[in-house]
Amino acid sequence: MLVTVMIITAVGLLFGAGALLMFRYQCQMRIDRQHELEKVYAVRSALNYIRTYTSEVDARGKPFGYHTCSERDLGLLVKPVEAIFPNLTNNAHFAMQRSGDFRFPCPKQYNSSRDYEYGVCAWTNLQIAASNPNYGDGKIYGLAFADVAATNGVKWWVNIGMRGTGGWLQEDYGRRYCFWPGTYVSGTVTQDIVRLCIIRNITNELNIAGSRHGWPLSKTGERAIVFEITPKGGGGTTNNADMTVYEYWHAGGSVHRKSLFPSYWENRPSLCNMGVQLADDKVSMFYIGNEDTNKTNDKTASDEAKGSSRGYTFSGTAQLTLETYRYFSEEVVIDGKRYGGVYTNAMDGKLYAPELRAVFEVEAASDSREVTSHPAAYNLDFLTDFKVTPAYQYDVFLEHPVGVTNLATVAQKIGKYARGGANYTILTYDTHGTEHKGFRRDEREQARRVGK
Repeated sequence: MLVTVMIITAVGLLFGAGALLMFRYQCQMRIDRQHELEKVYAVRSALNYIRTYTSEVDARGKPFGYHTCSERDLGLLVKPVEAIFPNLTNNAHFAMQRSGDFRFPCPKQYNSSRDYEYGVCAWTNLQIAASNPNYGDGKIYGLAFADVAATNGVKWWVNIGMRGTGGWLQEDYGRRYCFWPGTYVSGTVTQDIVRLCIIRNITNELNIAGSRHGWPLSKTGERAIVFEITPKGGGGTTNNADMTVYEYWHAGGSVHRKSLFPSYWENRPSLCNMGVQLADDKVSMFYIGNEDTNKTNDKTASDEAKGSSRGYTFSGTAQLTLETYRYFSEEVVIDGKRYGGVYTNAMDGKLYAPELRAVFEVEAASDSREVTSHPAAYNLDFLTDFKVTPAYQYDVFLEHPVGVTNLATVAQKIGKYARGGANYTILTYDTHGTEHKGFRRDEREQARRVGK
């Protein structure tokens, strides 16, 4: 009898202890989940703030504090993403907006220290300036194509290497390649066609045709992704343009092209940054709204930062052909040289993609050019502000406990600002804050690390 009573008592105690442990575990899970939700609400609060925030977000970021129902103080930081190219601390990077980066002429039209090459197709009196003659204050630097003699068919180009930055295929969300077209779209007399061409870093040093660094395409197998903008004309204050994306490839001794979009996409705003976004085998076009200020010819060097808070407008999405996707992702052999494809580095475990180059090509598209007392003001194509960024605007960081900071999400502002109330929407690419465990677990692990 005694043994039976002891066994029954022991079993009861075990069931009681198990129930107590289960209750403790459930409470812990509920607390962790509450803190996880607080983390989500904190991040959403920050996102809602930047959705209605119409001023610039400083490069150092905008901090926020969030006090939770569980009496916890969470810290948040919203930072605009840094440009992948150009890195202004890297003297090997060509930066359009930096004074003195573009020098003309230079030996064999190639500058090895800045890794750029320039040239022209067809005869012309080539004039490429490093500053915009329309801006007397000297604050605007870029590429100014101001040849008043050029007519239909003449092309100028500048081929820019992006050393040490790889390509969009190594990014989870892809990359954006964009620039500011200056006076180009605003009803100029030239109506020239401007192209941003993405090519692989192919070097044909012995090519006497001038395309030693892969442009114009001259070797069988070479390919390019080409973003093209054409002003709609009309003169005066007509600022809208047609935009599209082509694939170019060289075969049979000539260059062929195919449009990735069934029709042109119209860009209606005033002067603004515009470009192309590449992610895996998908491509889309975009322009960045400039509604914060009235941008005409009053742009200054400080205006670049103001773009960080603006909404983006995107076109539809197109898909690269399998041939072009393989050209940019796999090993290729051009002119007897092998160029490697995407690979994972065994040392750091990171994914790396082939190095790319960006080519700006301007094609004269008028039979004649107006000559006035101020010819540069009428016969000028000015490009600046070229940069490569991740495919989103903001990183949102969250801190708690002190010393533990995690990336909660990345965010993109879409749409246009309305003075009666922001019409922006915020796009995020992952679940807010749940990537890095519940805070309670973060705290326990931090306590163990510091020996508490």
